[in-house]
Amino acid sequence: MLGAVSTATLAQDDAATDDDVEEVVVTGTRLNVNKNLTAAAPVLTVSKDEINIRGNTRIEDFVNILPQVFAGQAGEVSNGASGTATLNLRGLGAQRTLVLIDGKRLPYGTSTVATPNLVAPNLDIIPPQLIERVDVVTGGKSAVYGSDAVGGVANFILRTDFEGIEFDAQGGFSQNGNGVELFDNVLRAGGQPVPGSSVDGEELNLALTIGANTEDGRGNATIYASYQVNAAITQDNRSISACALGASADPVTSFGGFGCVGSGNFRLFGGAGGTAFQEADGTITDPPFSGTPSNTFNFGPFNFFQRPSERFQIYARGHYDLTETLTAYADFSFTNNSSDAQIAPTASFGTGAFSINCDNPLIQGGSGPDGTGTSLFNLFGCNIPDADTGLLPGDVSGITASHRNVEGGPRNSFLNNTAWRLVGGLRGQFADNWDFEVFGQFARANDESAQTNDFITSNVQQAFFIVEDADGNLVCRDQSGGCVPYNIFQRGANGESLVTQEALDFIQGIGLTRGMTEQIVVGGNVQTNLSEYGIQSPWSDANVGLLLGVEYREDILESVPDQISQTPGGGFTGVGGATLPVSGSIDVTEFFGELQIPIITDADFFKELTVSGEYRYSDYGTNGNGASNSFNTDAYGVSLTWAPVDDVRFRAQYQRAVRAPNVIELFVGQNQGLANLNQAGVNANGVGVFDPCATDAPIATAAQCANTGVTAAQFGNILDVISGQTQVLTGGNPDLSPEVSDTYTVGVVITPEAVPGLTISVDYFNISVDEAISQGIGAQVILDNCLASGEAQFCDLVQRSPTGSLASGGPGFGFTTTNLNIAELTTSGIDFQVNYSFDLADIGAGDIGQLRFDYAATYLDTFDFTPFPGGDVIECAGFFGNACGNNLQPVNPDYRHVLQTSWDTPWDFSTTVTWRYFAGTDNQSATAPAVDQRLRTINYVDWAGNYSINENINLRAGILNVFNSQAPVSLSSGPPLGNGNTFPTVFDTGRQFFLAVNFSL
Repeated sequence: MLGAVSTATLAQDDAATDDDVEEVVVTGTRLNVNKNLTAAAPVLTVSKDEINIRGNTRIEDFVNILPQVFAGQAGEVSNGASGTATLNLRGLGAQRTLVLIDGKRLPYGTSTVATPNLVAPNLDIIPPQLIERVDVVTGGKSAVYGSDAVGGVANFILRTDFEGIEFDAQGGFSQNGNGVELFDNVLRAGGQPVPGSSVDGEELNLALTIGANTEDGRGNATIYASYQVNAAITQDNRSISACALGASADPVTSFGGFGCVGSGNFRLFGGAGGTAFQEADGTITDPPFSGTPSNTFNFGPFNFFQRPSERFQIYARGHYDLTETLTAYADFSFTNNSSDAQIAPTASFGTGAFSINCDNPLIQGGSGPDGTGTSLFNLFGCNIPDADTGLLPGDVSGITASHRNVEGGPRNSFLNNTAWRLVGGLRGQFADNWDFEVFGQFARANDESAQTNDFITSNVQQAFFIVEDADGNLVCRDQSGGCVPYNIFQRGANGESLVTQEALDFIQGIGLTRGMTEQIVVGGNVQTNLSEYGIQSPWSDANVGLLLGVEYREDILESVPDQISQTPGGGFTGVGGATLPVSGSIDVTEFFGELQIPIITDADFFKELTVSGEYRYSDYGTNGNGASNSFNTDAYGVSLTWAPVDDVRFRAQYQRAVRAPNVIELFVGQNQGLANLNQAGVNANGVGVFDPCATDAPIATAAQCANTGVTAAQFGNILDVISGQTQVLTGGNPDLSPEVSDTYTVGVVITPEAVPGLTISVDYFNISVDEAISQGIGAQVILDNCLASGEAQFCDLVQRSPTGSLASGGPGFGFTTTNLNIAELTTSGIDFQVNYSFDLADIGAGDIGQLRFDYAATYLDTFDFTPFPGGDVIECAGFFGNACGNNLQPVNPDYRHVLQTSWDTPWDFSTTVTWRYFAGTDNQSATAPAVDQRLRTINYVDWAGNYSINENINLRAGILNVFNSQAPVSLSSGPPLGNGNTFPTVFDTGRQFFLAVNFSL
């Protein structure tokens, strides 16, 4: 259950004594000398029962229901997937969340260099069936656990004394009845297939756990193995995602303000003579930008809502009491996870990225089937005399010749992540009053990515230079490497493609990237009760706890793409830029301590008054790509708990936390990547546009567009940013400094004696991150400020293509956004927890069991992002949209809750109903079209049942999203956390069923 306040908020149950408990793990502190004192840090706990009840076989699925957890990398991510699963507390980024197993940190899960916030612990290494509970502390705990605990800490506590044999088998699937009338009508208007009821996403999980205690009772060994396979869920099987939506007022091809606008044409051509689409019969359209189904491409059906994946996992652990005061322990974990991140077919993307020879036989004459119509020869500018010689050019550069690779099929990124981790140590006591622990751990993660069905940019260019040989055959001008002409300039008599398999074999390639991360940690601590030495408050007989420790950690990261992927400007057309190698390391030596002083106990109005403090000094060294640096940080915190009576406890804390820059942020080279722009509005033609200066009816004025580099000749003739996706120049910075954050929490815990079984907690939190590492100023912020002000600090960061477009494509175009310590993040709100349980017999219902209510909620008051000093604050609480999504989170409801109602019967059966609630959110962009202004309020109801046939066999079953509530639709749902016109990392995309059986001996 969401067990929360009574167990996790307190170090343990108040009724316990030191003699009752051998060992207590309290997340948020390493001290264990005062087991009965109230913890000052608010902690939310998810128990192993909750994992079983929800039927979740992936760690991210059950932690993501908590209102303090925001979207991160998960199985629902396709475009931009890392192949890992990450945890994102308070929405501050997975790189600012520290993940622990039994109090010890996990390593980075991937070397992916595309986005630094993917460099975060991988939850796949955690064994679900061995989890005893998960403690979530939100708000900095760097003084206790070290760097990265800015958003908070998630501590996965595993079972330590399992004995016996347990086999668990679970199967499940997803189902959606679809039939969403609005979007079915949009599909019909766009000439797209309408999905019926679907069953997909089948899942199977098999797990075996074997454990035994030693014959002398002094030790235990446990081994766990699991195999999990998940089938794909594709977007064509959902009404809301079967077409790529956009705002459209076209009376023929749209419905309800939506249209299947896709992401550009099957075939789009342009040059000095303008830009135009090609219709199915080969005719070049005039005027361009008509956006009809015949010349747009629907990329929606190809993408995944759930990646197909396969995972194998082993976890082994053991401990043995060498003496009465000395215990040895060791943990070993291994996991291998492979998945496929499929997205739509690639294209010869690139606005103005290619060249062509003007004697190319395929561009002569008119474009229509009868030889009339707009000529590609003229469109590309081959009819324009050279300014110096007055002669027609032989070759022209800066042309657009884009065709979706429907012949070759979708792009696939086959992701393979393998990780293993070894932990060993000793803990015990010495000198009667001192506890100690020394440990070492080593972890390594290898990741591989194979990207298939993409175009090699240089080969496409080579295949565009086409001439006739002596026999009149069309051949490549340069036939090296087996070049075959790529004919996208013409169509067959019936509109069929003339692209050959031989041409595809030449221009398609496979991009391979291999990387690894390593982590070495060595540390130890000692702690004691200072009261034994006469150091104690005169008003309390409780122990004064002191802990001192030292730790050394080294993180190493390396990523090596193949030579094609590293090609300057981008070796593949669908990547957006070169995939650059990165290599580096960070090491840190740390000294830390904690002190807990009970000031008053067991007095009138002071049942307990305790002050605690912690401090950590860290000395860092960085080395990579020929650059090195050093810096040091201080993290500290102080907290106060006051219980005037047994029923009421107040708590408050302040934490200064730090996050050191990771290797990618420091050392990755400058490169082109992708970013999303908000839809700026609907132009005078009723077409939604992303670039206010684009189309033949720009939203912005000529003067505003001139600020961004638009010439007078280009104004009114610019291709829009396709599906909002533009280019950014990203890159590392070896001179980055650590981020610093301040966290304040104030709260109260009420356990009224008059209402047994009831616990209530209310906590206010406020977290601010200064000098936050950001990929420069975001593309949207740059564009908005340049349009409005024309100031050089913004406009110098905009580079349009030769045709004036900001669409992703050729090298050197888009926005400059390299890493800097310039951003500020702020979030604040209130957490609520209520737990209540009672026997139904107490209310006269008879002896039919116990009823429990577990409620956890967060009211989000502020969630702000300031991109640079003096910049406008982007307010994200209660909003969604790319200005928030590109920098923080895609969806930020100002209120979320989870309410579980459980009935434990006396007949070996229990059942739970869960109500998940997301408040409605508004689009952050004031210029968003009407159809994209708000995401509606979402309610999900889940049901689960548990039946024990006997003491050895247990059955579980459940339905998540019982009423099949459809995910809300947004036109601003760009990758990586959004796709399919919604945000599958936040909202359910169907109804899930599961059935499980557990055998134990």
